[in-house]
Amino acid sequence: MRVRILPFLVAVLMTGISAGCASRESLVRDVRETRTAAYTQWLKMRQSKERTEVSIQGKLHLADAVKLAIRQNKELQATLQEKEIARGKVIESYQAALPKINAKGTYRRLDEAGSFDVGDVSISLGDVDNYSVDLTVFQPVFRGGAIGAALRAAKLAELLSDEAVRAALQKTIYQTALAYYDALLAKDKYEVNKDAVNSARVHLKDVLTKRKHGVASDYDVLRAEVDVSNFRAEMIKQKNNVDLAKSRLLKAMGVLQKGDIELADELEYWPMKPVLEEALKIAHENRPDLYQAELNVRLQKEALKVARSEYWPKIDAFFEELWAKPDPKSITTNEWNDTWNAGLSVNLSIFDGLGREGRVHQQKATLAQSRYRLANTQEQAFLEVRQALLTLRNAEEFVESQKLNRERASEGLRLAQVGYRQGIASQVEVSDARSALTTAKGLYYESVYGHVVSRLRLQLAMGILGPRPGEGKEPGEYVPEDVLAPKPGAVAGQPAH
Repeated sequence: MRVRILPFLVAVLMTGISAGCASRESLVRDVRETRTAAYTQWLKMRQSKERTEVSIQGKLHLADAVKLAIRQNKELQATLQEKEIARGKVIESYQAALPKINAKGTYRRLDEAGSFDVGDVSISLGDVDNYSVDLTVFQPVFRGGAIGAALRAAKLAELLSDEAVRAALQKTIYQTALAYYDALLAKDKYEVNKDAVNSARVHLKDVLTKRKHGVASDYDVLRAEVDVSNFRAEMIKQKNNVDLAKSRLLKAMGVLQKGDIELADELEYWPMKPVLEEALKIAHENRPDLYQAELNVRLQKEALKVARSEYWPKIDAFFEELWAKPDPKSITTNEWNDTWNAGLSVNLSIFDGLGREGRVHQQKATLAQSRYRLANTQEQAFLEVRQALLTLRNAEEFVESQKLNRERASEGLRLAQVGYRQGIASQVEVSDARSALTTAKGLYYESVYGHVVSRLRLQLAMGILGPRPGEGKEPGEYVPEDVLAPKPGAVAGQPAH
């Protein structure tokens, strides 16, 4: 017997030694080859993506940009898999209540079968070839409430994944809208500097005409040319900002960076009069993080029930049937036969070294922790809503002041140009007036941008940039109407008092 098993043990030992003796150099070489193959695969995937991924051209509205982002944004698509993971956990949770059925087949070869002699007759006890098929059914009957708690926890986890998706959807909408507004601001500032360049060139022509008639100096011409160059340099800078902002927008939408898009919307200022109490009510009813914190408290309550269930006995029903050759009922009969047994088992842990008490204590502390986090999330929601409201009100005041300032600067340039043509104003006054107008226009567009973004942040703080809780809509079915500017006198679609 030892001679037979020795080669087998030697073979197993040599296999284990050879598997663990790879040199450091061979491992490094193997990893490098894997990385090279990964780069080759990346090149192939890049070429295939350029053929299959979305590329956009032409005019692009904000609502269309958000719709594309909802379908194409990679981070959002990754988060959507949380729903599938949660569905798998729900299916898995039913295992705690359903019966377990196990089947096992065995063949065993004996060195020799036992036997004994009765006179001249030799009676065998079994056979050298042994076969058996074992079927076991195991049904949990009582777990001290743990089964129901596990099922409820799985349902809560599914709701929690829905809120995670809703939060990711709102984040995607916010980032896409913000990127769109960034691109709009860059475009408007580019147009401001473009107008300034054209205005400076017209003024340069006036100066050149005056020099021909001897009423302007070379210094005046030089100063006018410097103005044209300065405004043109700023225009080129803003054009680069437009290109960068569009690239970030394409990235947020999850489309190829080859699209030549034209922003179809404009930065618009619509006064709003939101009310803190109303905004907070909307936030409490819609913010995904508040729902997540609430669901975590409920999940922890179920976890505490599972821990406390260990104080109760575990009752299970079982049934087992065995088919075997030789006969399991008679070891002297070398035929197939079966035997079965059934019953109930009760298992109660009397003392487990304080492990059970420690687990219950941990779950109690974790429950208290989740309640504190819920309270903190509510305070954070209040802070974010209040900050968004204050920022919105300040942005509104800023817009109103810059609107008037832009009008004044425009009138100042007109008067300076008229005065220069009449010989009353100097070249320096015209240049200063044009710079002041360019600055005033830029500040006006920045103020409108600040108001639009503040409104967007208020919508995000109230949790209304996406589907409402429990709507049951998939992200691809959602029409992002809330991203569009609310009508005057309303706060994100809610009537103001």
